[in-house]
Amino acid sequence: MESTKANLEMIDILLVDDREENLLTLGAVLEDPSYTLIQTSSGKEALRYLLDNEPALILLDVQMPEMDGFEIASLIKSSERTREIPIIFITAINVGTTFIQKGYEYGAVDYIQKPYDAVVLKSKVGTFAELARKTRRLVLAEKKLRESEIEDRKRLLLQLELKSLNRKQAYQKKFLDLVEGINHGIVWSASIDSLQVSFVSRSAERILGYQIQQWSENQNFLMNLVHPDDRETVQAAFHTLRTEKADINLEHRLIRRDGGEIWVNTWTRLALNEDGTEAEIRGLSVDITPLKKAEENLIQNKRRSDFLAEASLILSESLDSEAAFSKLGELALSKLADWFSIYTLNDEGHAKELLLCHTDPNKMQIVRHIENTDQLDRQSLRTRKPVLYADFSDEVIRSLTKNDEHFEILRSLKIKSAMAVPLIVRGDILGTMSFASERSENQYTAADLCMAEDLARRVGTALENANLYQKAKAAVRLRDEFLSIASHELKTPITPLKLQTDSLMYALTHQSVAELKPEKISKMVEISNRQLGRLSRLVDNLLDIARINSGKLRLNLKDFDLTELIQEVIERFSDQLKHSKCKIELNITLQQPVFWDRMRIEQVITNLLTNAMKYGAGKPICISASMTNGDVTISFRDHGIGIAKRDQNRIFLRFERAVSENHFGGLGLGLYIVSQILEAHGGKVFVESEINVGSTFHLKIPFKVKADTSTCFDSSA
Repeated sequence: MESTKANLEMIDILLVDDREENLLTLGAVLEDPSYTLIQTSSGKEALRYLLDNEPALILLDVQMPEMDGFEIASLIKSSERTREIPIIFITAINVGTTFIQKGYEYGAVDYIQKPYDAVVLKSKVGTFAELARKTRRLVLAEKKLRESEIEDRKRLLLQLELKSLNRKQAYQKKFLDLVEGINHGIVWSASIDSLQVSFVSRSAERILGYQIQQWSENQNFLMNLVHPDDRETVQAAFHTLRTEKADINLEHRLIRRDGGEIWVNTWTRLALNEDGTEAEIRGLSVDITPLKKAEENLIQNKRRSDFLAEASLILSESLDSEAAFSKLGELALSKLADWFSIYTLNDEGHAKELLLCHTDPNKMQIVRHIENTDQLDRQSLRTRKPVLYADFSDEVIRSLTKNDEHFEILRSLKIKSAMAVPLIVRGDILGTMSFASERSENQYTAADLCMAEDLARRVGTALENANLYQKAKAAVRLRDEFLSIASHELKTPITPLKLQTDSLMYALTHQSVAELKPEKISKMVEISNRQLGRLSRLVDNLLDIARINSGKLRLNLKDFDLTELIQEVIERFSDQLKHSKCKIELNITLQQPVFWDRMRIEQVITNLLTNAMKYGAGKPICISASMTNGDVTISFRDHGIGIAKRDQNRIFLRFERAVSENHFGGLGLGLYIVSQILEAHGGKVFVESEINVGSTFHLKIPFKVKADTSTCFDSSA
């Protein structure tokens, strides 16, 4: 081996030059342990060497007596054996373009001019030397491959000639040794007519589990090994072998002793006696189960990737989630499942049906009942991890159901396999997705579960996009609604203000100052001031919203008397209270001063008091304040129209209202500003309400707000 490797590395280089000093120079430049330099001083000497040798490279001087380099190159290239040897011309005289072109025409691979650069020369020679080594390696590899193929052919030939009566004992032993060396296949022979096995290799016992003697005890043993679904095909193949005398090759399944099955590729031929009569059938059955599994995996992987591609296309085609998920359900039923469902979580964390479909419409009611009582995906929902029920056994059904009745209902669907995956987007669980199959040939595997997880990520993203789309539509609707309301609300105080100023201007223009009654002017100014105050409050609310969104709503914390502040606000609204026929009932037990932003808390009290007057006109308003465990609780109770349960969280959002703006004015900002101011104080607001009974707004604020609390921000912005 070492000698062969050394021979591969050694390179013969033929140097041809009529001047000895040039040969010495070349020898010194190209000196290398892996080179054998053959020096010749004439063309004849070089050609004589080439009769018996084949160097890897020839360095050939152009100008030589008797026979120049071009003639020598022409003779070398004319020979079948030496024409592929690369030639490099070396010259100090013929350096013109014409001579260089002539050199290439005579088969040179390069043309070096003297004086040459030793480094360049060594590099070029090294390149051709390495090319020669690689060529030798390829030739050797090809030779070994050819020898290996020959050995394989010999082995197969020996296998098929087993038990030949004309073989000598030595060849029989060699053949048996070769047969027993086949670990992944079974060599066998059988009677042409009865198919009773006369020989089988020992590998059969390891591959199929049956003892060697069992093969020949029963003449039907061979066909009994064949899988029932493949027996007709195998029998037809044996019939073709007998009638057409042609070799047969087919793939089929064999049954193992333990009941399992393997795939084999069986090659059979008729063995003949010396007189040409048919002796027996000889076969080689190679275990190709791993190959079949690989093929099946490729098919299944393509099926999964095609399904994901189609599902992605469906989910990306439209932001209409209902239509998209309906198409997704149809795709899942046609490609992957008999039962497919998607459930999302509502605000209370309860599962809500988004999609539920089944291949059999008659089973939909049963499936819906199961999903509502014994959800297949509840474990996935609880653990936030995918769940695979590869074998949907009675034990699995029992673990998923609450009682015997539910057990029988779920069992009646005859589910063979199922899986469930959570829909998680950015760490938040949106719901679950489940698949169930009633077909044994469509039993889910770990690869299917991975595909389901991939689909769940895409479904989760689609759900999030659909939600964002709906929120964007809602935001646009709210914007348009707000602009409409804002324009109306801003115009409401401006209209009477314009009327008052026009009336005053008319009076000043058409009457003398002495004729104007002070009472009339005072009333005009009072009305104008009231409308200006209303306009100012609307603008202040809009400015507060801008400050909250930008995080620039500052708190000016200081001690003040809360009771005094409440009474001041009530006094300021005495006229409005009188007009709305609302009587104030106070129940304040707080004695100590609070450390809050007085102006902002005044704004909170004002907003809640005006709301109570607006929605509870004609009925008393109860205001209470007390302190418990370091927190101050302030309550505003009215006896008005009340707020529906579904709206009690929404009313604290921007531009939201529980009633139509056609009946009650306002921008829908008051309670939102209240919630944000309280949040800045480290507090909160919530409401208790009943329709047509009234509402109670509760404020809970720390008695002493921390001094570093200075900015109010909108956490939803």
